[in-house]
Amino acid sequence: MASPFSSRNTNKSIETSSSSSSSSLPPLPPSDTFLSADHFSNQCNQNSDSGFRTAPSSPPPEPAAPPPDTSSFPFPADAAPQSGSVTGISSPPSPETTKSSGPLPAVLHGRDALPSHHLLKINPFSTLSKSPMEKFSSEFEAGGYKWNFSIYPTGDKTKDGQDHISVYLEIVETSTLPPGWEVNAMFNFFVFDQIRDKYVGPQDATVRRFHCMKTQWGVVKFIDLETFNNPYNGYLVNDTCSFGVEVFVVKTTSKAECLSLIKKPATYKAAWSFPSISKVTLRCETEFFVGGDYKWRVLFYPKGYQTEGNKINNIISLYLNVDTSTLPAGTKLLVHYTFRMEDKKKGNHFKRSDSKLFSSAARGFREFMSLTKFKDPENGFLVGDTCLIEAEVQVLGLVTLE
Repeated sequence: MASPFSSRNTNKSIETSSSSSSSSLPPLPPSDTFLSADHFSNQCNQNSDSGFRTAPSSPPPEPAAPPPDTSSFPFPADAAPQSGSVTGISSPPSPETTKSSGPLPAVLHGRDALPSHHLLKINPFSTLSKSPMEKFSSEFEAGGYKWNFSIYPTGDKTKDGQDHISVYLEIVETSTLPPGWEVNAMFNFFVFDQIRDKYVGPQDATVRRFHCMKTQWGVVKFIDLETFNNPYNGYLVNDTCSFGVEVFVVKTTSKAECLSLIKKPATYKAAWSFPSISKVTLRCETEFFVGGDYKWRVLFYPKGYQTEGNKINNIISLYLNVDTSTLPAGTKLLVHYTFRMEDKKKGNHFKRSDSKLFSSAARGFREFMSLTKFKDPENGFLVGDTCLIEAEVQVLGLVTLE
């Protein structure tokens, strides 16, 4: 039967020292044989606050409500207790909550742990609420940034927050940040229940984006004043209260990649004759051959690719490697490749194929074939201490950094 191998070339072998250990794919250790083939945005100048997300307002409690059961958290009389220490608040949505961005959650959770980043104790609260000061702000650091925690003791009236306490988080000292800065963070506000010794607040896992046109987020109707002022609820006891906030900055380290596929990828083939296999101590390698815009070579390990502490007996290994000097910086190649071992006697060639991304590491098959099968004379792969191997390469696409 005629062989499908297009070209063959035989070169002398070169003896070298053994390779160093490798991870999942082999690096390029010294070779034994060298064969030749034949064939975003600008910096903003000012900060502005454009619309706050709010939790639904709470309806007032029923008159003369008795002291609540201390096994659950106190809220207005129509609040529906949930399992454990969670209470859901049912109320009509305010205009603020109908925004497409959605409100902060209206389910409040209690926990033992202090807020992770900032706790503010106010004493006496009545003096603050009666002062001409509309809000009080306290600065703190979290996640490598500086923040302001602001409390409106009688509500942010510019946002329809009267009869409530409003709380806000603002990123400050942004002039030191680079142009086009953006900070993504998850944050939560708390009020301390002094009777039950719990820090209570809506637990929201939404990541909010702070940038030069949106430096502040908050909850306009964090808690209604009637609920807050009732000493049985534990939030205001002896005219003293505590509020807290925690901020977790989401650090973005990922890089965006773009896969550009080739509609009609070309196929490139090359074949080699590997002589004196029994004398090879480590590996054989071909010289680079041209396949499209790139150069390739084959690495053949007649005794298997072995690493320290991870040796596999009775295998032969085959790998394909791209010349990185032909790759543009930051580019990977999506490649479909095939290795064929020629059966010189019966024409029953053995082949294996795979598709992988190629950059600096070689890709292929550590267990391409068993050494026993390779050496069996009936199979025709190793004849006269020589074998023929063909490589077929098809570049399917490129992966580049955005």
